[in-house]
Amino acid sequence: MRWLFLALLASACSHDDAGPGTPSIAGTPVTSFETTSCSTGDVLALSRQISEEVNCLMPGQLVVFDAGMVIDFTGSAVLPYLGTPGRTALYAAVGEAGGRAMQVTSAFRTVVQQYLLHRWFELGRCGITAAAEPGRSNHESGRALDISNYNDWITTLDIHAWSHDVPGDPVHFDHLDSPDIRGADVLAFQRLWNRNAPDDPIAEDGAYGPDTEVRIQMSPAEGFGIGAICAARLEIPVWSPAETAVVTEQCAD
Repeated sequence: MRWLFLALLASACSHDDAGPGTPSIAGTPVTSFETTSCSTGDVLALSRQISEEVNCLMPGQLVVFDAGMVIDFTGSAVLPYLGTPGRTALYAAVGEAGGRAMQVTSAFRTVVQQYLLHRWFELGRCGITAAAEPGRSNHESGRALDISNYNDWITTLDIHAWSHDVPGDPVHFDHLDSPDIRGADVLAFQRLWNRNAPDDPIAEDGAYGPDTEVRIQMSPAEGFGIGAICAARLEIPVWSPAETAVVTEQCAD
């Protein structure tokens, strides 16, 4: 994965000119949801900005996979992004399923969402029995899915190189033939923070540490004043306000 970070850091050395909006970190702090929520949907706006910034760093690395008659996003917190090989393999699997529904509860997950999941685990909240540390989750790799009706899909997905072997996390699948981009979301967050808090800069190194954690806690759930500012933009789905996503399953990954 060293080549990936060299490419990311080279890209990060040249900042984009400030785009539309005003630098701002005003809003509801992420840390406020540690004891009041069990939904990563509360930080979805910020997570969308991070996902778009990842795509600025690595254009085309994350692509959208669509919900429809077969793939069902179970709630508003799903960020439906995968690497292209993973999406191709996913579509091939559902195409062979004869109309069987796939209930996706999680796909790409940002460092901010993982921060909350890990804090809920540490606090013994939300029914979470295990959670990876921020920056280390398989879901931050861009090649993971959680599927609630996983038993219906183990064999079909295995045929298409989707691994189902994370101990204690039966809903989880990884497409190991796709690039692992863990760290890209951390770097994307660091860039967004520095763009919006120029008087309080942090290192842009893609490594999760105390400085990054403190800024995540302070960051606005509604998103920064200035988000991603490049031509390579992700298609962001529009969710119904009535949709909710409450964490109830294990999150070992």
